[in-house]
Amino acid sequence: MEDPIGGHPTRGEQLDVLVQIVTDLAKPGDAVLDLGCGTGYLEHLLEARRDDLALTGVDRKGSALDEAHTRFGERVTFVEGDLTAPTMIQLPDQRFRFIVSALTFHDLTDAQKQAALAWARDRLSDDGLILVYDRIRLDQPTLFPAQQAIWRRIERVHGAAMRTADSFAAYETDLSSTNRPARLDDYRGWFSGLGMASQVLHLHGNVGLIGAAPL
Repeated sequence: MEDPIGGHPTRGEQLDVLVQIVTDLAKPGDAVLDLGCGTGYLEHLLEARRDDLALTGVDRKGSALDEAHTRFGERVTFVEGDLTAPTMIQLPDQRFRFIVSALTFHDLTDAQKQAALAWARDRLSDDGLILVYDRIRLDQPTLFPAQQAIWRRIERVHGAAMRTADSFAAYETDLSSTNRPARLDDYRGWFSGLGMASQVLHLHGNVGLIGAAPL
């Protein structure tokens, strides 16, 4: 199965890290919830390594879920739902050992991010992990030239560019209703408020994988 997003030079590495964490730590039968599953690419990667997990995907696009249903049949549960209104999502009555999300949270406002994380926390098992892979908002103008240097290195090494900007002001201007990543400090504060420990598990450029676990 081809990555339906593609084009992101570090996406393959980031997804591989996320999948490695789940496949290494999961016990047979563990439930995994994917928020913003699309057509099921992450489910495809997980199933290839661990076919003994109970996978559930949520996405707001019915057309993407139709494609996912066709591909996976009854092996994976797919639920239509919008993270801007998480309490309306009708999930199976269970706790999830892993709740993951890949490049979805930057589409949400900060208030919506907080609500989605709180909702996810309520559905997490006591020994569970939340893994959010997404863009991290840059907020230090004096360090922006260093970030640009990293972007140039990524383009040189991978042969493809990340989303970049000519200046910090241009970067801020590019933020929009569909591109509003949160700062690392924001995520730390939100998870702390939910009684969870969190840290960056992997970072490449300004795209990171943040892990959180109940205290």
